[in-house]
Amino acid sequence: MAVDFEAVGRYIEELRLAKHIPRHRLAQDLGWSQKTLQRIAQGQVDMKLSQFIHLLSYLTAEPEEVDGLVEGHTWSFDQVDGHIINAGATGDTKQLEATKAELTAAMKKEYLPWMKSEILTCDIMLCELRGDDDGAHQAANRLFHQLANYEQWTAFDFRVVSRVVSYVPYAELRDTFKGHELNERALGWTRLDDQADAVLDSFYIGLIDSAVDSGKVDNVLEVCDLIRQRVVLWSNYYFRMYKRLCVAIVELLTGDQQQAVKMKDDLLASVGGFIPHNIFQRDHDGIEQLWRNVERLRAGATE
Repeated sequence: MAVDFEAVGRYIEELRLAKHIPRHRLAQDLGWSQKTLQRIAQGQVDMKLSQFIHLLSYLTAEPEEVDGLVEGHTWSFDQVDGHIINAGATGDTKQLEATKAELTAAMKKEYLPWMKSEILTCDIMLCELRGDDDGAHQAANRLFHQLANYEQWTAFDFRVVSRVVSYVPYAELRDTFKGHELNERALGWTRLDDQADAVLDSFYIGLIDSAVDSGKVDNVLEVCDLIRQRVVLWSNYYFRMYKRLCVAIVELLTGDQQQAVKMKDDLLASVGGFIPHNIFQRDHDGIEQLWRNVERLRAGATE
């Protein structure tokens, strides 16, 4: 049976890119030359079966499973991420610091790119909980630039990016994600299940803060248009709330200010009517702060 070495090479290269393993690191760990790996990627090498198995074993081993993060347990990056998000939501700084220390120690033993992202995520949440806005911005931008340098993004990478969008300068986001590509899902990830939609919700919502921080009305209107155009299920109440908020923001920036405030207040009142206060309060406060920022932007634009 003839072997299609070009197809094999493409498959190996796709695996390497998906794992965010630089070619020089792969060469170092396997004891091979970078030139050999390059020729394999181009389908120019007739590998021995033992070499192919060795390479495939390295690339398909589950790098998200790390022994020793917690004694007696093996955590996947989804589990680690869950611990971090839960600690941040409950304000558990001790857990965040402990997780960061465990990840930092594990990084010294094994090259796992996702750990770098999670360490920075811990830093961001610790800064947020301590009220260190500058520190949170710096850590978030380090994380974004780290991911932006990857040759290809995974679903996990985009999930992480969606959390820091509000911190990243709008000009950089616009350069990285072209507006029309968002709706076409051309983001380097392909999972289109409910979880992926929830991540995309978070990404769009974060864009609003970034656009407002840019100080440019046109940027805010552009994001509002993106959000209003996005098609979501009727059951997606959370994102539909932001679609209605964007209508009010556009009215505030381009139309009747009093009518815009009424639209915003009516929206918050209607949502608060069926979502428990303790659950909705954080979003309510965030929307009111966003609204004040848009009002300042409007005032600056009309001076």
